[in-house]
Amino acid sequence: MAALAVLFATTSCVSIAAAHEDSVPMIITEPEDTDEPIPCAVFFADNMVYAPQWRIGNLVRIEAMVINMTDLDSPEDIMDSDLNVSAESLAALPIPPEVVLAGTEQQWALNNYPELLNETRMVSVNYIEVTITGPDGYSEAFVAEWEWDPETGEWVGESDGELGREVNKGGHLIYGMLWDTSVLDSINGIGDYTVEVRLGEWYNVTHAIAHLYNPEVEGDLLNDGYPFSSLLEENNPDYYLYGIGIGNVTSDNPPLEDRGYGWIVLGQLIPQGPGGGNGGDGGSHGEDGDGNNHCGDQSGGNSNGGSRYRSK
Repeated sequence: MAALAVLFATTSCVSIAAAHEDSVPMIITEPEDTDEPIPCAVFFADNMVYAPQWRIGNLVRIEAMVINMTDLDSPEDIMDSDLNVSAESLAALPIPPEVVLAGTEQQWALNNYPELLNETRMVSVNYIEVTITGPDGYSEAFVAEWEWDPETGEWVGESDGELGREVNKGGHLIYGMLWDTSVLDSINGIGDYTVEVRLGEWYNVTHAIAHLYNPEVEGDLLNDGYPFSSLLEENNPDYYLYGIGIGNVTSDNPPLEDRGYGWIVLGQLIPQGPGGGNGGDGGSHGEDGDGNNHCGDQSGGNSNGGSRYRSK
């Protein structure tokens, strides 16, 4: 089975800033000491946590972000601002007026000046592997790998598969794909499916996280400025209170030969409804009603109808 690398066309009221030129490579986040991997949190997109996995034409969106946990004790210590390029840096750039009007300054900045990623806690990995397991022994792995020479900025190699990366219009560097489920036995997706995310040798996966929403105010983040929480083990009472999602990491301090992985249970796969996706909940848990919440980007899908996750 091959997952699709090209996104089906979606619509959005927000324009997408143009991708950077191929000659401007996305930097790789390297540890100061390669013998001391960077501790990382894998953030799973809202649509993977808070909603049934709607299959649009048998496609399920898989998306994650990687956040540097150096000097942080828990996901509750991650600030919203940790994912943003500084206002001073943005003010110094020749950002086109139409980008400012669309509110996509950070997306444009990271695509054209990727070294600004170093001002954030977002991590650009050199290797990522997504393994999906399910009933009846189903297991399939998808891998993306990038190499570049930081001295010359020249590419040595790049991802050439279903799994890829992009800077979304919220300005977040995300990794993702469209998982083609057409070969699964049941159109109803009987049984639960689990997504595991592994990173390269420079990174340790120490946390699996998601947004934490206020159960009393549907769709509002619970802690203003500190929106993240760890995924929960099965039967944790907070699962029923917050619906945060079942998942975890293999170990808080994985051995170097393992480096750990983050995982989340997707749950049942549900066919597309007559309304065109997950529109029935009216945008609960931060979604806009179309099921297209991409790593906290609450304004919908990619409007360019082209290839996603393919940027270098």
